[in-house]
Amino acid sequence: MHSYTGASFMKYFKYIASFLFCSQCFAQSTPSELAEMSFDELFFIDSSPSASTSPWTLGYAYKFAEYKGYLDGDSSLSNDEVLWEPGNEPRTSDNFPVVPTVITQEVHTVSLAYEISPQWQVSLLVPYIRQETDHISIVGNYETFVIETDGLGDITTQATYRWNTGSAETWAIGFGLRLPTGSIDEEGDTPRAPGDQELPYTMQLGSGTYDFPLDVMYKLSGKHQITLGASANIRTGTNDRGYRLGNNYKLTSQYSTAISQRVDVFGGLSLVYSDSIHGQDDALLIDSPFPYPASITNPDLYGGKKVNLNIGLLWEATNDFYLKLDINKPVYQYLNGPQPKENWTGAFSLTKKL
Repeated sequence: MHSYTGASFMKYFKYIASFLFCSQCFAQSTPSELAEMSFDELFFIDSSPSASTSPWTLGYAYKFAEYKGYLDGDSSLSNDEVLWEPGNEPRTSDNFPVVPTVITQEVHTVSLAYEISPQWQVSLLVPYIRQETDHISIVGNYETFVIETDGLGDITTQATYRWNTGSAETWAIGFGLRLPTGSIDEEGDTPRAPGDQELPYTMQLGSGTYDFPLDVMYKLSGKHQITLGASANIRTGTNDRGYRLGNNYKLTSQYSTAISQRVDVFGGLSLVYSDSIHGQDDALLIDSPFPYPASITNPDLYGGKKVNLNIGLLWEATNDFYLKLDINKPVYQYLNGPQPKENWTGAFSLTKKL
């Protein structure tokens, strides 16, 4: 799976250490943004020669995330602490009549890549999103309720350029355009008013803006493979609902090694940062001194910092067919809260040369 060399692992340890412990290295990820995938997440095939001469690669990725419990900064809060109880406590900006208890999100992404040359690759990524949120509230007939949305997400076109700086070293840059094809007008039955109303930001399927994903990646191949990456998703303008999701930034480091001829195991850390939402959707407000009926309707209670631990394996099933499994678990989160915290994220990916 790799072209092994005698390059020393310790030679690069200082670069990894400085990357992992950088005080400003944080990035990405709110519940509504799970579908944003860097090119290295989808096109993870090693740059070693393939048995196939086809320039086409077909990919499929499935991602699942669960959000449960609350954080304000790095302080944990229970659902009862976030739920406002009239008569027992005053209403404040930190408690709410409606509280999401569990948020789950699934993304199915189909990708098609074309290799223009050994250096250049272009790709198209099409996500399908399904989201479900369980709630508790103080409103009659809505003590517990569930809201679901599903549909097409934001389609991404991307170009990747790779070049080798040595027999075992590879650099790659990626840049693209994410199109606002996902709905931002999803509605559902909530306690806010009779009938269906506009749903909060976490339940929408797209950003509603033209966004620009950017990626840089360095890979040292060998018996001990090191990958370092940086990515950003830069958003532009304001969508039709009057807001713009926050920019996302991410730094990653990964170590992998072969345990057999066709299987690699890997582990690493990602340091992520996400801005809060700019502007707001006024349809989510209620006529009250405290206009936000739930924390997920307040645009200031989005974004924050996370450190994620990642482990997984890559299996070269055949010369042109790859399977990848990985699990991400936050080991530290500092969120603009009260905000639902991420419990874990899992991913399953396949790629096949056509």
